[in-house]
Amino acid sequence: MAKNFKVAGGHRETVRSAQNILESGGNAFDAAVAGVFSSMVCEYLYTGAASGGAMLVKKNGFSPSLVDFFVETPRSVEKNVGEFKTIYADFGDTKQEFNIGAGSVGVPGTIPGLIEVHRRYGSLPFSVLVEPAVALAKKGSVISRNQEYLSTVLSPVIESSSDLLSLFQKKGSFVAAGERFFNKDLGLFLEQFLYEDPDMFYKNEVCPIFYEAIGPGGIISLQDLQDYVPKIREPLKVRYRGCDIFMNPSPSMGGELIKGGLKYLSKIKNVSKKDLENALYKINLLKDRDAVGSTTHLTVFDQEKNIASVTTTNGVGAGFIIPKTGVMPNNMLGEKHLNPHGFHAWKSKQRIPSNICPTLLLEEDGYATALGSAGSSRIVSAILSVIINILDHKMSLIDAVSSPRIHLEGGVLHCEPDSKKPQYKTDGVVCWKDKNMYFGGVNACSFSESVGDQRRDSFSV
Repeated sequence: MAKNFKVAGGHRETVRSAQNILESGGNAFDAAVAGVFSSMVCEYLYTGAASGGAMLVKKNGFSPSLVDFFVETPRSVEKNVGEFKTIYADFGDTKQEFNIGAGSVGVPGTIPGLIEVHRRYGSLPFSVLVEPAVALAKKGSVISRNQEYLSTVLSPVIESSSDLLSLFQKKGSFVAAGERFFNKDLGLFLEQFLYEDPDMFYKNEVCPIFYEAIGPGGIISLQDLQDYVPKIREPLKVRYRGCDIFMNPSPSMGGELIKGGLKYLSKIKNVSKKDLENALYKINLLKDRDAVGSTTHLTVFDQEKNIASVTTTNGVGAGFIIPKTGVMPNNMLGEKHLNPHGFHAWKSKQRIPSNICPTLLLEEDGYATALGSAGSSRIVSAILSVIINILDHKMSLIDAVSSPRIHLEGGVLHCEPDSKKPQYKTDGVVCWKDKNMYFGGVNACSFSESVGDQRRDSFSV
């Protein structure tokens, strides 16, 4: 039985699934795969079986690698094709535009990615890794306060489909915090198509099921689904304060932006909050990238010092369920901040650029810290802040994650509350009254600590 492990994730059940795998003799990569499967159930609006992501893996004694399984553009680049509709999410002070429908679905990669991770690094049978998610889908998972809030904000997405609405409604109202969320179809689907033979998922049977639901109103083809291949990449490596930092490389934007921030800060001896603010101005290359951040992150350390750091996202989802599967596909082709050149203006068969950035810090004495964040464009500022807190301010991991953050978006600086500063709002600065999920959700582990970000009701063991 594993005794010395660390897990931090976006939901108690996600973490518990990973923990159970470690206690059953699995390694960090087994636990990460199992945790992601469970997150498809208990973090339904954040990720899913038709989503995308990336996992940074560090096998003890070997160099880190990055398994890229993010959403891909289809072969077709035709405009004005498919079901593509605009909805607005109400955040109170502002409304945010999203685009959903079958025409917003990009080629998903999460399932092929998890299969590839298991093939390369796993130690337990694949069926054992699927079991926790199957059981959780049948018995139901408890809704967190954060999930209750997000379901309210994304109610236009949920209400766009009667099947989707039926998952979230209980006696005429949305499932509230503390109540259980059930998705029995998802459990049966995972059990049927992944339990015995994972390779069949994207080969003979599942692709046609997905295409039948998405294809007629969408852009992706059956061949797009069948041809998807995870990519093994060399992580982006940055040297900062005597520490080697490994991140998600291009075509992801997150790692490159964090690298730019660290390059600027490396010239400053005693980094202040103002210096961090200036760094964010330096790397604020893309405007109007703001989004709700329907993303989740899981970090795992096992007793053999293997490390897995994985981020997955479904966007806000396409607003419909693939029949008899319980799966809501992604809406990455409809995410404005991921399509800076305009919708359907991408090259075919390319990974969609994203901010997701599973990250690993390896210090000169061999000490390791792994982290990642949810939060769309705030992923960059959240991870950069935590790195600075650890390496410049020598904070404990829990203090590094919980400390107030700042974020620059569209020329406006957003600040979490600091007891030493008054609460104010000007044209250029917005000070929030409380810590908020807006500022990301960093889940991090080291050899001695594990921290789940309370901004998103995350959990750790």
